[in-house]
Amino acid sequence: MNTFYKIVLGLSLLLATGCKQATGNKLYLGNRQIKVVATTTMIADLLTNAGKGRVLVESLMGPGIDPHSYEPRESDVSRLMEADVVFYNGIHLEGKMADLFEESAKKKHVFAIADGLLPEDIRKEIQTNTPDPHIWFDVQLWIKCLEFVNAKLIEIDPDNSSIYETNKKNYSATLNELHQYVKQQADKVPKEQRVLITAHDAFGYFGNAYGFQVRGVQGINTVAEANSGEIGSLATFMVKNKVRAFFVESSVPRKNLEKLKEVAALLDPNFMLSSGGELYSDALGSKNSAAGTYEGMVKHNIETIVKALVP
Repeated sequence: MNTFYKIVLGLSLLLATGCKQATGNKLYLGNRQIKVVATTTMIADLLTNAGKGRVLVESLMGPGIDPHSYEPRESDVSRLMEADVVFYNGIHLEGKMADLFEESAKKKHVFAIADGLLPEDIRKEIQTNTPDPHIWFDVQLWIKCLEFVNAKLIEIDPDNSSIYETNKKNYSATLNELHQYVKQQADKVPKEQRVLITAHDAFGYFGNAYGFQVRGVQGINTVAEANSGEIGSLATFMVKNKVRAFFVESSVPRKNLEKLKEVAALLDPNFMLSSGGELYSDALGSKNSAAGTYEGMVKHNIETIVKALVP
């Protein structure tokens, strides 16, 4: 039996002997705070703001971790067991954890924040029609996720609904200001220069919301490797359209981008392709860095993009 199935079996046994903490949706907490486990750093930051004063948030994945390829560890079982509530992204972002979420949901509240969005909100990859899980790159969609999280926290902790409503009001204002900031920064880039080349297709929502054409070396899931034909096609596009900057990602290996650079040089030895900087895609920056919060990460990304693309 491999490690993954040992983890699932262990969680199943623990849940079978566990006691139910809730009747209906309400948790009986006394005066203690709610223990929340979030899968990604983006969701952990969202919960920290939505539940300020009432929740203790722990993220399963840290900075620089790719959720697409994340393999659950045995220690994750105990963290999930100790949690009152679990929030994950959904849309198959954490594809290798689906069985753990299913088992956890038998005894505790487990929510996918993407359930707070409408079907028409979900972008699909053009080539494969696969739903795109990178919903946090459209700040307005992230506000919808905040509203969903707020509603779930009130369901399970109704006695403190006024705290959650105040948190939602305050953080919604912050996110609305952030959305306007990104739009203002994006407007600095001439329309013909608004082409974003990244390690994988994580920035589609960003492109739709803020007017950029986005292309990734890999698709929306980093588990699937890019082949030489895909790299060659993208290199040809960049040379033809004189797109001279690509962007590395903090949670994705850089080997494909280096290969892209090599192929572009073969197509046109005079074409100089270079990195426009590092973007944060599937994880925030380190805790005390400027990109260690969702707001900071979004600002870092748009400022890096503008600096690289403005002539």
